[in-house]
Amino acid sequence: DIRTSYERNPILDRSCCFVEVSGIKKGLSTKILRQQFSTDIIIFMVQLSFKAEDIKFAYLATIYNLGSPGNTQEEVARIREIRDVLKNDISKATSTISVSNSEIIKLGAALNGVINELKQFAISNGRSMVPEFGNAVQALFPETKLEPGIALDLIESPVKLKQQMSVTVSEALQAMEDAQETVQKPKSGWKFWKKPST
Repeated sequence: DIRTSYERNPILDRSCCFVEVSGIKKGLSTKILRQQFSTDIIIFMVQLSFKAEDIKFAYLATIYNLGSPGNTQEEVARIREIRDVLKNDISKATSTISVSNSEIIKLGAALNGVINELKQFAISNGRSMVPEFGNAVQALFPETKLEPGIALDLIESPVKLKQQMSVTVSEALQAMEDAQETVQKPKSGWKFWKKPST
C-alpha cells in the first residue's frame, strides 16, 4: 500500500509542505520526501530500504562508485556517507539510506559495475581494477579469499537488486529530465513598449 501524508514544517519561515509517499516496488521499500517551498523550488529525497541480503551489494556499489573516476568532491563526500551507513548496517535486518535522484541513478549504474567486477574477481584470482573492491569482497565474503571463483555464485543477488531498483531508477531519470526542462523553460514576463514619438 502507498500512504501519503502532508505535514507543515514550523521551523521554516516560508510556506512549506512535505509530501511523504512510501511503498514496496518489486521488494524494494522506498519513501519519497518532497519538500516544496512557496517559491516553487522542489527538493526530492528518496529513502531506500534494503533487506539484509541486499545491504552488502548496495555497499559494494558505493565502493565501486568511489573507485570510479569523474566524481566531484561533494559527490565523493556523499557516497562516503552512504557507504558508512550501509557498512554499519551490514549485520542488521534492513538498512535505510536517504538519496537524491542523481544518487539513485549513480547507485543503479554502480550495480552494473558490481556485477562486472565480481566476474573479474572470480576469473582473475581475486583481483579487481577498482580500488578496494577486491578487499571489500573478501571482507564481506571470507570464503572468496581461498576460492575467488565463488564470486560467480554471488552475481545473482546484485542482478536481482538491480531489477528491483529499475522502477526507482527510471522515476529518478524522469524527475531529473523534468527538472531540467523546468529550469530551461523561458519565463514569461512583461513587455514594455516605447510609445512612438509624434
